Amino acid sequence: MTAMTTMTERPQRDGSRAPSVVLRVEDLTVEVRTEQGTLTLIEGVDLTVRSDEIVGLVGESGSGKTVTSLATMGLLPRNARVSRGRIEVAGQEITGLPERRLADVRGVRAAMIFQEPRRCLNPAFTVGDQVAEAIRRHRGWSRKRAMAHTVDLFGLVEIPDPERRVRQYPHEFSGGMCQRVMLAMALACDPQLLIADEPTTALDVTVQRQVLELIRRLQAELGIGVLLITHDLGVVAEMCDRVSVMYAGQVVEEADADSLFHSPKNPYTSALLQSILEPTRHGEALTYIPGRVPPPHLFPATCRFQERCGFAVDEVCGQVVDLQPVAAGHSSRCARVHDLELAGVSE
Repeated sequence: MTAMTTMTERPQRDGSRAPSVVLRVEDLTVEVRTEQGTLTLIEGVDLTVRSDEIVGLVGESGSGKTVTSLATMGLLPRNARVSRGRIEVAGQEITGLPERRLADVRGVRAAMIFQEPRRCLNPAFTVGDQVAEAIRRHRGWSRKRAMAHTVDLFGLVEIPDPERRVRQYPHEFSGGMCQRVMLAMALACDPQLLIADEPTTALDVTVQRQVLELIRRLQAELGIGVLLITHDLGVVAEMCDRVSVMYAGQVVEEADADSLFHSPKNPYTSALLQSILEPTRHGEALTYIPGRVPPPHLFPATCRFQERCGFAVDEVCGQVVDLQPVAAGHSSRCARVHDLELAGVSE
C-alpha cells in the first residue's frame, strides 16, 4: 500500500466540537552535559497539538524526536535540561515544575506510550494490577474500584476476555497485546494528550496496523490530541493530520499531511519522500540520502542539512536559516525554498 493510497483512505474527523490546544511548545531548546561540555540537542522547536488531531513528528534517528517528547513530559535524564522555551500541556505550563508536580501532570493531563512495551511492564505483577495502580495513584480509588475500571479499559482497547486477562502476567501477552495494555494504562485517567513514541516498533505488520487503527479510533472517540513520533512516512500518511519534520535538532518543515506529501518545501522532506519503498520500483536502484545526521557536537552553525543536500549552493546556503512561512499553514527552513521545485509523492 503506497503512502498516497493510505492518505486518501484516512477518514475525516468530526469537526462538530470546537478543538482545544492540548500541547503548545514554544522555542524549546534542550541542553545536555557531557564530557565534551554542554551540547545543544534540540533548538527552537515549536509544536502545537489540538484535541481533534494527530500530529506526526518525523525524521531519521538522531533528529531529536524522542528528546522533544521526553522534554514535553518532563522525563529528560538528569544531565539534560530545558534551557529555553516553554511547554504548556492542556492549559498548564510545566516548564520548570518540580518532579512532584510533574508526576501529577503525567497520566492526568498527558500520557505517553513507548516502543517495546514489554520492557515497560513489570514481570512480577499482573498487568491488571499495574494499570490499577496508576488509577489508584492519581484518583485515590479503592483497589476494587480501580480493578473494575481496568477491566473496562481493557475492553476499550479491544483486549479479549478482559475479566480473565487482567489477572495475567506480561509474559502471557504478545507484543501487540502488551502495547494495548500500555494504551489502557495511558488512558486510565482520561488525559487530554497522548504521546506515542514509535508505538509499532518490533511488532509484525498485521499487529502494527491493528495498533495504529486502535490509536486512531480512540483519538476520534475520546477527543484527545495525539503526538505520533515515527520515522515511517507510510504511518504518517495513514494516521496524521499535520506533520512536523525534524533534522539535527530543528524543525525543518511543518504542514498539513496532504500538502507535505504532495508539495514538500524542504529538500530534506523531499529526500525522505523519495526514499519510500514503492512496489512499482522493482528493478530500479533504491533512492537514499547520502551521509547521516550529524551528532550534536558537530551541528553546523548554518543550514544543518547542507552537507547532504543535493540542492545546496554555498553562497546561498552557508548562512543561518530560520523556519519561515511559505504558504498558508506551511513553513520551511531552507534558504532556497522559493527557487526549488521539489518532488513529492505522485498520484
